[in-house]
Amino acid sequence: MRKLNPFYRLLLIFTLLAVAAKFGGALAQWKDVPLWIMIQVFFLAGVSHFTPLRHEFVKMIPPKIPAKMFLVYFTGALEILGAWDLTNPENRAITGWALILLLVLMFPANYYAAKSNIHFRGAKPLSVLQRGAVQILFIAALYVGAIL
Repeated sequence: MRKLNPFYRLLLIFTLLAVAAKFGGALAQWKDVPLWIMIQVFFLAGVSHFTPLRHEFVKMIPPKIPAKMFLVYFTGALEILGAWDLTNPENRAITGWALILLLVLMFPANYYAAKSNIHFRGAKPLSVLQRGAVQILFIAALYVGAIL
């Protein structure tokens, strides 16, 4: 059996924590579950852009795009700020839309990484279909948790 990618293990843990928080009364509505999952995902992903993993993210960016390291830092900062702003009910909807746009704009890097067989930390890359499914899942979670 194939080992689960560390990112997806964390996603599973975030999901279990959010569901437990709902059952424990810490989250008022079910739509808060995907919201808190996305807050955790974007915060963790954003922070990882400032760790040695930043070099892995650079490899995912298509060759024709300049200033790769700047883009990694910039998108990491946007992800951290987005996670933070999702915690503010006044800004939540606009932040949800902004993060959805960010996911759409970053998809070409995911597509390139899949098509070019770029390994992230030595792990076999996900297919374009798998990466697309994850992006759609994240977009749906943002829509349900932050916009509806």
